[in-house]
Amino acid sequence: SSGINAEYGEVLPPRAANAWDFISTLYFSITSTTTIGYGHHSPRTSAGQLFCIAFSLGGIPLHMVTLGTIGRHLNTVINRFLMWCFGGFVKAGAAKKDIATFLFTCTLLILFTFFSAGSVRLVIPDISYVEAVYFIYVTISTIGFGDFVIRFEKESHLNRVLILALWALALYVGMSILSATVMSISTRAKQNYKILFNLSSNLWNKKVRGEKYRRAKKKAMSPGAEETGLIMVDKNFLIEQLDLQTDPDKRAEIQMWIDKYDACTCSSDYSDDDSGSEYTSTPDHG
Repeated sequence: SSGINAEYGEVLPPRAANAWDFISTLYFSITSTTTIGYGHHSPRTSAGQLFCIAFSLGGIPLHMVTLGTIGRHLNTVINRFLMWCFGGFVKAGAAKKDIATFLFTCTLLILFTFFSAGSVRLVIPDISYVEAVYFIYVTISTIGFGDFVIRFEKESHLNRVLILALWALALYVGMSILSATVMSISTRAKQNYKILFNLSSNLWNKKVRGEKYRRAKKKAMSPGAEETGLIMVDKNFLIEQLDLQTDPDKRAEIQMWIDKYDACTCSSDYSDDDSGSEYTSTPDHG
């Protein structure tokens, strides 16, 4: 580790001479903008820390947008692959397609994690397979505790390039698969939200329409309403109710009020309140 130990205040030894060469700086840039932040490679000066803040403010959103785009395209490719392999099942509905995509991406993520852990175990035989799986997961999920990190200061230049290239490749592939998995979950969640929202809206609208019809009917049947031409109903609303109604008696009753509305030769004043909208008609004295 390097820097200052926050718990004990112990100043750790200086870094190696190549701590900020191109390879190490690229490694630091990737761990910063992907929000992994292992913590063993960090700026010490005030200028370096301010630059890190400014650099991350631009780099982190760029990485998020990039990974989100890759995740959507990867889901599209997976959907086409599933259509090709299991066309009948996937075509059965959007829900089954989203579930199949989610299960496929989860399986792909698990296989990638275990395969990458095996590769790490071959390169670094000192750690156990469970520790290798833990390191891969902590890395691609950007948790980055820092208890297992990539250290290549003492390696040759060629080995450092190879280690960084393989690590970056595994990182971006794993994060892309993880992004596709999250995208498949969010897609299904959005669809479920739309279904629930539409259902609740339809129930509420049905309740409001029923209350409006009862109120209009009550006012239209008030004493003297027919004689004075005070037809307090909304014709468009009555026509809508007529289309929705299946009971012949109800349809006849609604049609009666529509006929009365048409027979009325009155001028209408429109009033709107919080409980609904109604048309009111007053006799034509002119």
